[in-house]
Amino acid sequence: MQTLFTSPFLRIHHDGYAHALELEWLDFANSPQLRTGLNTGLQLAEQYHVRAWIGNLKRMHVIRPLDQDWINSDWFPRFSRLDILHMAVVESDDVLNRQGVTRVMHNATGLAPLSTAYFQTVEEARHWVRTYAYAF
Repeated sequence: MQTLFTSPFLRIHHDGYAHALELEWLDFANSPQLRTGLNTGLQLAEQYHVRAWIGNLKRMHVIRPLDQDWINSDWFPRFSRLDILHMAVVESDDVLNRQGVTRVMHNATGLAPLSTAYFQTVEEARHWVRTYAYAF
């Protein structure tokens, strides 16, 4: 796996075998950081022609309601135009983050990938992308 982007709040990895991009959130991301990270992910997903997206939220904290709204109204419509068919979400240890992600995903109906699955560990998410999702 190749690391394409590194910052104090996020690392983005590319798995060429699985045609996947993995966003590994490292801590709380304020609005500009969150938007920079998600927009960078979109650019890299397009550049590397990925088919799967892994959102590793394990260490991510709350996503503010304003940012949740931005994700649904701005980011997800752009995301939906990519060729990504599968999304694996590694759930956060932070209950407020899990609630926010649930709200975002509920509001993203019709824009989310063909298959979306939730996992407790990044290893489970990677395995799913490399086997089940990759087989589609």
